[in-house]
Amino acid sequence: MKKLFLIILLLAAAFLLYKYAFKKAEPANEKPKALAVSAHSEAFNKSVSDVLSGYYAMTDAFVNWDSSAVNEKARELQTAIDNFQVDELKKDPAIHETALFPLDNSKNSTAAIIQSSGWEEKRRALQDLSENLRMLLLTVKYDHSVIYWQECPMAFGEGSIGNWLSAKEEVINPYLGNKDPKYGATMLHCGETKEKIDFVVTDTTAQ
Repeated sequence: MKKLFLIILLLAAAFLLYKYAFKKAEPANEKPKALAVSAHSEAFNKSVSDVLSGYYAMTDAFVNWDSSAVNEKARELQTAIDNFQVDELKKDPAIHETALFPLDNSKNSTAAIIQSSGWEEKRRALQDLSENLRMLLLTVKYDHSVIYWQECPMAFGEGSIGNWLSAKEEVINPYLGNKDPKYGATMLHCGETKEKIDFVVTDTTAQ
């Protein structure tokens, strides 16, 4: 009887030791993550996203010095710009009118990239396009993603800058690229981020 009692006591002690010393603590309830909110409709944000995707694909072709790919991606970008949901901005006439100027210029610059036969002319048109898309993004306060405004200090020679938009902070230079006749790929990362276009907001009530 004493032996049985001792066994029961040992089993009880082992159970308590496991429960309080070895069992992992239950994870605390995590707070819900803040949700991204937007001042624009899903359709509007998609139209901007399509423009940016087309632009990024085209700058990748510039990086690779692929004129045919540049023209192909520029045509796709042209379609995305034509489908830009600018009418949504009519609820604020001032913003709508302001946005029309860089939007129309972007169409013209994209057409110039396609029509230009020389690489220098294409890159000059890329500079114009980039400036106008930046103005458009700032005007509409696009809040669906962060965009980096980057600059090469020697895009068109020493002291002659060129700018572009990027989805990431890492510098991949579309003006000098990886096949520049003078520098080869050594200037692929030449440049710096000059501005972060960031209107993304979060719903703090979800925290």
